[in-house]
Amino acid sequence: MSRFVGKVGDLCVAFLCLSAFLSPPAFAAGAVEMQVEHILVQTIDEYNQAMEANDPAGWVKYFTDNVRRHSPVSDQQGKKEFEAYCAWEFKNFQARYVTKKILVSGRSAAVVFVWDAVHKSSGTPLQIEMVGIYELASSGKFESVSFYYDTAKTAKFLAENAGAGR
Repeated sequence: MSRFVGKVGDLCVAFLCLSAFLSPPAFAAGAVEMQVEHILVQTIDEYNQAMEANDPAGWVKYFTDNVRRHSPVSDQQGKKEFEAYCAWEFKNFQARYVTKKILVSGRSAAVVFVWDAVHKSSGTPLQIEMVGIYELASSGKFESVSFYYDTAKTAKFLAENAGAGR
């Protein structure tokens, strides 16, 4: 009987080894998503660090030269407009992203977060729930980012943004 159990065990091991060669690797489908999530987490951390240092360059480096930024109140196209917007934001707010959830599909990612900010000149605190949609280019940098949020809380501050690339 023990000989029979040994043979069955040998057959099971042989079957498992053979099935490993016949089936595609399970991790391949999620490899891109894992990379996108990793880069996105780095980018968000860098935003928070750049805000602390009041230096938008640390944040901007994660975006391509032809980056597109969209929000309910303004659109920027290209690195120059994106940098001008970021300079305005960093000058007027002390903020940080507080991530709630990240969803990744292919090279696209949706981030649900709270933009926890203080308007520097007035001292007014703002906490705005947002969703950011990031699209990663093959270069490993983001080529577009779109933010969605309720503008009611930001209305009085957005008027200051008129020169930051609508």
